[in-house]
Amino acid sequence: MKRRRPKASQIVLTLIYPMAFFCFLSLDQPLDSWTIPIAVLILFSLLWENLTYLLISNLLTWVVAIPLWLVIMEPKEEQTFAIFTASLPFIMLLFVGFVLIPETLIVSVKNYIIKEFKRRNTAK
Repeated sequence: MKRRRPKASQIVLTLIYPMAFFCFLSLDQPLDSWTIPIAVLILFSLLWENLTYLLISNLLTWVVAIPLWLVIMEPKEEQTFAIFTASLPFIMLLFVGFVLIPETLIVSVKNYIIKEFKRRNTAK
Protein backbone atom coordinates (compact mmCIF):
# COMPACT_ATOMS: atom_id res chain seq x y z
CA MET A 1 0.00 0.00 0.00
CA LYS A 2 1.77 3.11 -1.21
CA ARG A 3 0.86 6.43 0.29
CA ARG A 4 2.41 9.22 -1.75
CA ARG A 5 1.49 12.80 -2.28
CA PRO A 6 0.41 13.78 -5.76
CA LYS A 7 3.13 15.08 -8.03
CA ALA A 8 1.26 18.39 -8.38
CA SER A 9 1.62 19.06 -4.66
CA GLN A 10 5.37 18.44 -4.88
CA ILE A 11 5.65 20.86 -7.80
CA VAL A 12 3.68 23.51 -5.88
CA LEU A 13 5.92 22.96 -2.86
CA THR A 14 8.97 23.28 -5.09
CA LEU A 15 7.69 26.62 -6.40
CA ILE A 16 6.66 27.97 -2.97
CA TYR A 17 10.17 27.60 -1.50
CA PRO A 18 11.76 30.35 -3.66
CA MET A 19 8.77 32.58 -2.89
CA ALA A 20 9.26 32.06 0.84
CA PHE A 21 12.98 32.76 0.44
CA PHE A 22 12.14 35.98 -1.45
CA CYS A 23 9.74 37.03 1.34
CA PHE A 24 12.43 36.55 4.00
CA LEU A 25 14.85 38.61 1.91
CA SER A 26 12.22 41.33 1.41
CA LEU A 27 11.56 42.03 5.08
CA ASP A 28 12.01 45.73 5.83
CA GLN A 29 13.87 45.15 9.06
CA PRO A 30 16.49 42.52 9.84
CA LEU A 31 15.35 39.40 11.65
CA ASP A 32 15.84 39.45 15.41
CA SER A 33 15.91 35.69 15.51
CA TRP A 34 16.66 32.97 12.98
CA THR A 35 14.03 30.68 14.50
CA ILE A 36 11.38 31.24 11.82
CA PRO A 37 13.71 30.78 8.80
CA ILE A 38 15.19 27.64 10.38
CA ALA A 39 11.70 26.28 11.09
CA VAL A 40 10.67 26.99 7.48
CA LEU A 41 13.82 25.27 6.20
CA ILE A 42 13.12 22.18 8.32
CA LEU A 43 9.44 22.17 7.30
CA PHE A 44 10.27 22.27 3.59
CA SER A 45 12.95 19.61 4.09
CA LEU A 46 10.40 17.30 5.68
CA LEU A 47 7.83 17.94 2.96
CA TRP A 48 10.09 17.37 -0.06
CA GLU A 49 9.65 13.87 -1.40
CA ASN A 50 13.15 13.43 -2.79
CA LEU A 51 16.40 15.24 -3.46
CA THR A 52 15.37 16.22 -6.98
CA TYR A 53 12.65 18.55 -5.71
CA LEU A 54 15.06 19.98 -3.13
CA LEU A 55 17.69 20.74 -5.76
CA ILE A 56 15.15 22.24 -8.17
CA SER A 57 13.80 24.50 -5.41
CA ASN A 58 17.26 25.69 -4.49
CA LEU A 59 18.17 26.24 -8.13
CA LEU A 60 15.00 28.30 -8.61
CA THR A 61 15.92 30.29 -5.52
CA TRP A 62 19.32 31.20 -6.95
CA VAL A 63 18.13 31.73 -10.53
CA VAL A 64 14.84 33.57 -9.87
CA ALA A 65 14.28 34.73 -6.29
CA ILE A 66 17.67 36.23 -5.44
CA PRO A 67 18.13 38.15 -8.73
CA LEU A 68 14.51 39.33 -8.46
CA TRP A 69 15.18 40.56 -4.93
CA LEU A 70 18.33 42.29 -6.15
CA VAL A 71 16.52 44.07 -8.97
CA ILE A 72 13.20 44.90 -7.29
CA MET A 73 13.94 45.36 -3.61
CA GLU A 74 17.49 46.63 -3.40
CA PRO A 75 18.02 49.32 -6.05
CA LYS A 76 17.85 51.87 -3.21
CA GLU A 77 21.59 51.93 -2.80
CA GLU A 78 23.84 52.14 -5.82
CA GLN A 79 26.48 49.82 -4.43
CA THR A 80 24.15 46.95 -3.47
CA PHE A 81 24.80 44.99 -6.65
CA ALA A 82 28.57 45.53 -6.48
CA ILE A 83 28.70 44.47 -2.84
CA PHE A 84 26.52 41.43 -3.54
CA THR A 85 28.60 40.25 -6.50
CA ALA A 86 31.84 40.79 -4.59
CA SER A 87 30.46 38.74 -1.68
CA LEU A 88 28.89 36.04 -3.88
CA PRO A 89 31.58 33.35 -3.42
CA PHE A 90 31.37 33.71 0.37
CA ILE A 91 27.54 33.80 0.27
CA MET A 92 27.41 30.64 -1.86
CA LEU A 93 29.86 28.85 0.43
CA LEU A 94 27.73 29.75 3.46
CA PHE A 95 24.56 28.74 1.59
CA VAL A 96 25.96 25.32 0.77
CA GLY A 97 27.26 24.80 4.30
CA PHE A 98 24.32 26.11 6.29
CA VAL A 99 21.33 25.52 3.98
CA LEU A 100 21.92 22.98 1.22
CA ILE A 101 23.84 20.33 3.17
CA PRO A 102 21.42 20.34 6.16
CA GLU A 103 18.43 20.19 3.79
CA THR A 104 20.00 17.29 1.91
CA LEU A 105 20.74 15.45 5.14
CA ILE A 106 17.21 15.98 6.48
CA VAL A 107 15.59 14.73 3.25
CA SER A 108 17.97 11.76 3.00
CA VAL A 109 17.50 10.72 6.64
CA LYS A 110 13.71 11.15 6.39
CA ASN A 111 13.58 9.00 3.25
CA TYR A 112 15.82 6.36 4.86
CA ILE A 113 13.62 6.20 7.97
CA ILE A 114 10.45 5.91 5.87
CA LYS A 115 12.05 3.19 3.72
CA GLU A 116 13.16 1.21 6.79
CA PHE A 117 9.76 1.62 8.43
CA LYS A 118 8.03 0.31 5.28
CA ARG A 119 10.51 -2.57 5.00
CA ARG A 120 9.93 -3.65 8.59
CA ASN A 121 6.16 -3.40 8.27
CA THR A 122 6.07 -5.47 5.07
CA ALA A 123 8.31 -8.15 6.63
CA LYS A 124 5.72 -8.93 9.33
